[in-house]
This record gives sequence, C-alpha cells and structure tokens, in this order.
Amino acid sequence: MQSATTNHEDSAGQKKPVFWIFVAALIGLGLFFGINSLFLGKTDSTLNPEDPARDAERVKNLADLKAENEIKLSTYAWVDQAKGSVQIPITEAMKLVLADLNAKKPSPAYPVLDATGKPLPTTTPAASASADSADALPSEPAAMSQTSSNVLAAPVEPAAAKPAKTKKPANQ
Repeated sequence: MQSATTNHEDSAGQKKPVFWIFVAALIGLGLFFGINSLFLGKTDSTLNPEDPARDAERVKNLADLKAENEIKLSTYAWVDQAKGSVQIPITEAMKLVLADLNAKKPSPAYPVLDATGKPLPTTTPAASASADSADALPSEPAAMSQTSSNVLAAPVEPAAAKPAKTKKPANQ
C-alpha cells in the first residue's frame, strides 16, 4: 500500500510530487481565507454607525406603514371614484373570489390531445349525468352487497385512458 506522500508517475513517465502539491494547496487556502478575513472582518455597524435619532425615525416609519396597510386591508374606500374602483376588506375579497371560483366549471387550460395528436371530444362530467341513466343500472343482488362491503377493490383504468408509449427519436 502506498502512502499519500509517495511520488506517482504520469503518462509521460515523469514523477509528480503529490506531497508538495498538497502543501501548496494548503498554503493557498490559508492565504485565501486570511485575505478574506481581513476584508470581511469589519461589519457594517463598525464602518457606518447610525445615530439613535435615525433609528427612531425608521422605527416610526415602519409602524406608520404597518398601520396604513392594516387600514387598507380592513376598510372600504374609493380607489378611483371616476372609474368605479373601490377597496374592500381582504376577508370580503377572499369570500367573493371563493364564491366566483366555486361557481365556475373546471376545464382544461389547453386542448387535450390523444396519442395521435388530435384533440379529444369534450365530455360531460359524471356528476351531470341524468337520473334516468342511474336508474337504468342493474341493482346488485342482496348476497353480493353483504360480502362486497368488506372488500376494497382498486379502481381499474381502461386501456384507452393510458397514454401510448412512444419511442424517443435517435440523436443525429
């Protein structure tokens, strides 16, 4: 077993001094961190000390901004009366947005394509099926309903619902 301080030969047959490369790397890292500590050792507070009056003014400005934001988030007001733009409390705005989103029917944001790249025809959701189609389904036998309540079955997807596997084109 060779130690880390032995010399290795490269492809040209010359010996590499591994130990001296390691020592040079350690010296380089020491210089790098030493120079960085000289430049970064001083913090902003020691270079530019702020006076207490400016600190108090900044704290007051922050408190005023928070109070103004709280008022805007919790009151009704005109933003632009000529355009009919108003400001409402955030809780009321959330209720209106939720009611609007719940009233909309979900739809895909892009056309749904089949494996050949053609758009699929639009279908109606199962919840909007008529009550007649629900009555047309055969009822399950009484013996089967007693045993099927104890068995959990995994949903089965039809083969057409799974996307077809395509081959990746070869890089040219």
